[in-house]
Amino acid sequence: MRRLSFKSSIALVGQDLVPVRDAVIDVADGEITGIGKTPGNVNIIDLGNVILMPQLTNAHVHVLDYFLMGLYGKYYIDDVVGAPYGLKYYYLRRIKPNSLRVGLANVFRRIRDYGVGCLLTIIEYGAVFTDIVIEEAKRVGLCIVPLAEPSSFRVYVKPEEEEDVDERFEEEVRQFTDRGFGISLISPLNYSMAELRLASKLTGSRGGLISIHVSETEDTYLDGDLNRALGTLVTGNTLFVHLTQLNDDDVMKLPMRPVAVCPWSNMEFIGKLPKIGIMTKRGLRPLLGTDNVALVEPNPWEEMKLLRVIMAGTELRPIEILKMATSWAWSWGLGYVISEGAQMRGLAMRIGYENLSMDYVHDYVVTRISTKDITYMINGQEVIEIK
Repeated sequence: MRRLSFKSSIALVGQDLVPVRDAVIDVADGEITGIGKTPGNVNIIDLGNVILMPQLTNAHVHVLDYFLMGLYGKYYIDDVVGAPYGLKYYYLRRIKPNSLRVGLANVFRRIRDYGVGCLLTIIEYGAVFTDIVIEEAKRVGLCIVPLAEPSSFRVYVKPEEEEDVDERFEEEVRQFTDRGFGISLISPLNYSMAELRLASKLTGSRGGLISIHVSETEDTYLDGDLNRALGTLVTGNTLFVHLTQLNDDDVMKLPMRPVAVCPWSNMEFIGKLPKIGIMTKRGLRPLLGTDNVALVEPNPWEEMKLLRVIMAGTELRPIEILKMATSWAWSWGLGYVISEGAQMRGLAMRIGYENLSMDYVHDYVVTRISTKDITYMINGQEVIEIK
């Protein structure tokens, strides 16, 4: 059994990210065995004057559209990434999967260098592209939660089709769940009620996750996508994403399930944020995502800073913003915390100023840390230098 200890100026510990000064984290075979002031092991790695915190979780990102970068502002957003007629879907129906490897490798390296350890990745046409996405993500050391999207979906569901299940849809959902993948669904409006219930049942039986866009735009909200989701996808394994159009009463209807918001994308394309403060009051513990790589840089630090500026003076404090990218994901069974018994997945960030007050640590991380301050990622006993 290999044992060692990591020493840092400050560590953010547990689900509440409690700051501990001069912290020593003891690790054995990749698992945290102790947190204190004195090393419990002979081998000590001094990380220097850093804040040691959990690696970040990006809870919603589309990586397969990176090759459309630069088209934002030239075309309407749905014409670029919208299903089924957007440019992304047009190209993915025709492209050879192996031609994406180099580009995906570059995307995943950038994502990792932002300090992301856990990535919830939407994989359009999942039966074709899932293996390549997983391989390239793992190659750079990312823990990936693959959310495979079936190739079959409906542009419009007719009333008489509500109890129909497309054979290809069922076949692919069963294939994905048998392989242990999560499922990505475009919108509740793109599937019959029977298909939504089937997806929920199959993924729930395997402990998998469904990610689905809900009320991202006004038209989908007015078409009743929220009630459609609430009537079919509340078995405990569904991640509702975006929710920009919900009012206070709508938020209070949401079940105690994970939700994900994408601040930069929402402001760019919708012009408004979801009611994150109401979500936190309800106890939903929202997660943070970056959305389409083609249109938004997959940098969670910029997402946190945007939230900090827009929601300054509200009930959403910096510590909650930081939890959205770290420990709240862990509370839903995703991501990481620095806690005894947990796997060591740490992120070391250089402290750029003297005499950092312990009362200001969370504010400091959210408002002042940038990617140039990230020095190391720690995976178990492996220390990876970020240059």
